[in-house]
Amino acid sequence: MPINQKFDYFNEDFNIPYEFHVRIVRFKINDDSYECIITNLSREEFSLEEIKELYHKRWGIETSFRELKYAIGLSSLHSKKRELIKQEIYARLILYNFSQRVIQKIKLKKQKTKYKYQVNFTRAFHIIREFLRKKSGNPLNPEVLIANEILPIRPNRSNIRNLKQKM
Repeated sequence: MPINQKFDYFNEDFNIPYEFHVRIVRFKINDDSYECIITNLSREEFSLEEIKELYHKRWGIETSFRELKYAIGLSSLHSKKRELIKQEIYARLILYNFSQRVIQKIKLKKQKTKYKYQVNFTRAFHIIREFLRKKSGNPLNPEVLIANEILPIRPNRSNIRNLKQKM
């Protein structure tokens, strides 16, 4: 943590190092791929399989964070004052929850295709946001527009990630 970073959890005269212990867990995903997780769950209480299951259950939360951060735009805030930052975060959380509720109500047409389909959250969010911004309202139902923005669900899909070093 940078020296000039404010850490609100300790008072200013707290000057001793803060020690905490973590556990690095690595488990196999497929023949040539592993996942590494850093956790504070103890080895005695949680086995490797239990941590793997907990991580799997948490995946929906991770996806929600990604949608909040990138689709909703919570990665950058416009305010500087603490109260206004909270207000901005709450507004975006409400908009996220509202968008999720709208998307859950959408019935996708059954298609005889290779894949199942899901709603494209990013496009759906933009449609909902534009619908809410317009005072006169859009003559088209936003649910109809969202139902046209679908993506195939491709199970067991894996692409090689081209990672570039940031300088």
